[in-house]
Amino acid sequence: MVNTKIFFAKEGTIKMDAAASISISNSTVLDTAFSGATTVNGQFKNLSISALPVGDVNKIDLIGTTSSFQNAELEETPAVMAEISANIVIPGDEVMESEIFGAGTAASGTHTTYEPGLATRTKIAILFNVDDGSDEINFAATNITINAGDLSMNADGHLEGNVTFKALPRDWFGPQFKD
Repeated sequence: MVNTKIFFAKEGTIKMDAAASISISNSTVLDTAFSGATTVNGQFKNLSISALPVGDVNKIDLIGTTSSFQNAELEETPAVMAEISANIVIPGDEVMESEIFGAGTAASGTHTTYEPGLATRTKIAILFNVDDGSDEINFAATNITINAGDLSMNADGHLEGNVTFKALPRDWFGPQFKD
């Protein structure tokens, strides 16, 4: 009988750093590569890895039949971009605004204004680690661009926004399981 491990949100950790500060390869234990990164627990909810960078397979129908089946071939398409989406609770101070919008502009020395589209965004690296002390799974990516989505304040009484982290397939690592 196989024991089924169920991971819980309380066992999860999300870490972020500048992409230039993180060095990852296929032989890297991912959570150790992020040992100096900023932990952003308590800010995210509803995290979803919506696109693992794997290519799809399409059927190409060909003229004629063989053994009563229409002739066909399979075409493997290129891998899609890696994509992690989440809801982030907006706190009273910046979490990753400069990575989304670029450097802000000081306003009267008391505020910072961010203007989407006016600056170069910083590429980041992100780690999603779930570890209960014996079982562990990691997902990581570097050279990520963050896209900000809708902001909303709902009946829960807090301000939150949608963010999507996107990376090329070559910059994606995981799933990585602890043996």
